[in-house]
Amino acid sequence: MSELKLLHVFCGNSLYRSAFLAAALAPFFLSTGSQLFAQGQRPATQVESLIEQGRAETAARKFPDAIASYQEALRLAPHNVKAEIGLAQAYRGVHNFDETKRILEQARREHPKNAAPLVVFGDLDIELQTYDAAITHLNAALALDPADVDARNRLAVAYKAKGDATNALAQITRILARDPKNALAHYTRAEIYSDHNQDSLALIEAQKVVELQPENPRGRVLLAKILVRAPTAAAGDQAKQRCVQAVDALEPLSQSGSQRPDSETLFLLSRAYRCAGEDDKAQETLAAFEKSSQNDRSTNENKTQAKHLVQQADELAMKNDFAGSLAMLNQAIAIDPTYAATYSQLAKLYYSAGDIEKASDAIAQALAREPYHPEYLYVQGKILERQSKFDDALAAFQKTTLVNPKESDAYFEMGAIYQQRGDRPKALAAYKKAVELSPDDPDYKRALVTLNSIQPQTP
Repeated sequence: MSELKLLHVFCGNSLYRSAFLAAALAPFFLSTGSQLFAQGQRPATQVESLIEQGRAETAARKFPDAIASYQEALRLAPHNVKAEIGLAQAYRGVHNFDETKRILEQARREHPKNAAPLVVFGDLDIELQTYDAAITHLNAALALDPADVDARNRLAVAYKAKGDATNALAQITRILARDPKNALAHYTRAEIYSDHNQDSLALIEAQKVVELQPENPRGRVLLAKILVRAPTAAAGDQAKQRCVQAVDALEPLSQSGSQRPDSETLFLLSRAYRCAGEDDKAQETLAAFEKSSQNDRSTNENKTQAKHLVQQADELAMKNDFAGSLAMLNQAIAIDPTYAATYSQLAKLYYSAGDIEKASDAIAQALAREPYHPEYLYVQGKILERQSKFDDALAAFQKTTLVNPKESDAYFEMGAIYQQRGDRPKALAAYKKAVELSPDDPDYKRALVTLNSIQPQTP
């Protein structure tokens, strides 16, 4: 088998393979971490410790570690719903939505009276903008647990996103009857009223959001948007006062040292300054908006152009045009140095040319930008193999299979390393998994048959 087969890089004549509304909810729903797993505990306590460890690792965005922790918890307690949900959320963190859905479906079947898997499924549906599915999942969850305020909040968001204001408002009314200080419910209702030009009602709701969550930038932007629009229906001092209130809402965002305000915030602030009579500040902020907006457009255009150049580099590499492919990739980096796929492609190109040091540097750049991309982890493993760093290569392949359990190439490489080390049981298990995932691959089948035919040595 060619050393480059699973890297899918052209070497001679062998081809290579070309390789998130959630943000709106984030300020309202916060996750927490917890203590690490301790050795020497009873099984039930071990499971709880592993689950808590997985939560802490997920909160720290150490998703492969979290996946491993939850998998170990499920090995000890195969139907633990908290571990299943945690595992699904960890896969969601690495954008493996197929595996996320598979685990949630399994949790639903195993725990038909538990609303939690349905709530997480509905939240995922909102992220993926499949709102009908979200409504179905969340209504099913609420049928099991009508008192779940978070599930009802998500259902209101899903109805609103679908354009069903009537049902969204009905859900919000039920939420606020139970929890009058629920910021997300007030925010969603403010958006609905604003979308329907009911500015007086929207203003009341947006003010409550800022009162309840003064550090939430989305609430401040929504309040300012309503205040700036409202003066058209007011006059004189009342209109000016509303504009001053909009300035008060937005200025803390423009003065924040953590990050520069986005284009929408700057545009609203320039309008607020203008109608508040602060023309110099309005002009200055408008100029900042125009610069920010231009930067946004340039960034998007550069990303699109870089992606196109990487695709062209891929085509040239398949034609064995190393120089042309390399030139395209360097051009892509000059245009957009943040695009991770460029560096992965560069690593594969250098690998095929035998320049392992440059390949290693390039894949490190890709992983610095997307640490848990399974293709990049796999390429890193191949490079480490070539460098005879077999422990590190094995760790990279194992991490690849953690974030993408369907990555047959990584299982095959693990099998080869285990076989080289004389660890026949682990090599057989890895080869069997590779064949299970890709039953038509002749190299995988040949490796498994060959190893099976070798009699294990007796001491």
